[in-house]
Formats: sequence, structure tokens, C-alpha cells
Amino acid sequence: IMKREYSYGSIILLEIILGIVTIGLFFAFGKDNSDSILYSIISSLITWFGSFLIASGLINNRKGSVGDYFNQIHRLDKKAIIVNLIIMALTILITTFLGGGASFFALKDDPKSFMSMGIVGSILTLLLAIFTTYSNHVVSDPRNKDQSITDAFKSVFAVGKKLFGKTILTYLLFVVLPLIVFVGISLLIAYISKSFETIIGMTFIGMFIFGIFFVVISPIIAARFADNYLDLTGDIEDPIKENENNEFTISRNV
Repeated sequence: IMKREYSYGSIILLEIILGIVTIGLFFAFGKDNSDSILYSIISSLITWFGSFLIASGLINNRKGSVGDYFNQIHRLDKKAIIVNLIIMALTILITTFLGGGASFFALKDDPKSFMSMGIVGSILTLLLAIFTTYSNHVVSDPRNKDQSITDAFKSVFAVGKKLFGKTILTYLLFVVLPLIVFVGISLLIAYISKSFETIIGMTFIGMFIFGIFFVVISPIIAARFADNYLDLTGDIEDPIKENENNEFTISRNV
């Protein structure tokens, strides 16, 4: 597997800037943020916007400055927005009809049915997330600029299918394994500690450290996903040509 150089500092700085904006938004809405649909929509859009900038930067200008990563906004066209909105809509539909909504009505008649629907909903949501991991890579890839919205949507799932195993491996290595270690350490502390206050205190400290860990490692995870995509499609070897004569060098046929 080819591991390409990239600007870790640019990505982490971009995430910090967007994080500050999100925190500011949180305080701006005040106590109503938990019940505000507008707040949920805006915060979700900020998260998605950041993911798009990072994914696009990692395949088009990996070693660029934070400004270069922000400049990836010029690749955010109608096709990119619509494809991602469709994916969001599918996620909401699955969550509504299998994670809540209709499943709550089933609870009155058969609690087991509610649990089954919830499990199915969680599995489908997870599968959708895995299959659409590379949606922003596909729509920000200049080699796909002539694709229709339908073709781009199909490409997202085609790429997701081909990289399914690598995607799961990446999640296992960088998310699941650290989570298992964290839970294991927490259980060990709870087992050997005789003080409830110590357990609670150590748990909060552990959660804080774990949160910082994921912030620090998130650029690495994003870079690995970009590597997976470029290993499959080939590198965009001279993206500067896009602004000159719209020529791109493709190093591999897919």
C-alpha cells in the first residue's frame, strides 16, 4: 500500500478552525441548541463541509497549506452537493423507519420487534456509511468532472464496494482497536479501584484523553482513506494543469 506525503498540520488546523466555529455556534444557540432543528442542520453542514475540504485536498493538493485546503471549496459544485444530500437523505430514512419512527409503534405490540428493527437499522446505517466513505473523493476528483449526478452517485457505491475490505480494515485499526483498548483499561481501573469517586474521575479523564486522541489521529485516518482511493484510481499527478488546459495524468485505469 502506497503511503503518500501530506500536510498533517494543514488538516489539523482546518479542523481546529471549524471546531471553533462549531463551538461558537453552540453557544450562540444557547440552551435551545438541543431542540433546534436549525442548529442540527447547520452543525451537520459544517461537519460535512470540513470532510469535503479534507477529502478533496488529500487527493488534489496533499501537501498544501490550510489556505489551499480551504480553496478546495471551488470543487464544491451542484453535483457534489446533490450526491451528498441524497446520501444524507438515505441515512435519515433508514434512521427514521428502522431506528425510530415506525419502530416505536412496533414497540407497543412486540418489544422484540422494536429491538430487531433497531439492530437492522444500525447495521444498514453502518453499511451505508462504509459504502459511501469515498463520496467526497469521487465528487471532488477532477477526472470525474464530466460525470452526471446519476453516474457520480453510482461511482460512489462502485468505489465503496471495491474498497469495502480496506475501509473496514482502516476503521478496525484506527477506531475499533483503540476503543477496545480504552474500554479494557477502564474496566481494569474499575476492577482494581475500591473508590467510586476514583472510578468516575478516571473515567472522565480517560474519555478526555480518548477524545484528544481521535482529534490527533483524525488527519491520519483521512489520509489513509485518501490513499485507499488513489491506490484504486491512480494518482492525480499534476493537478496544476486543471487551471491551464484541463489536462490530467491518470496513472492507472479503473
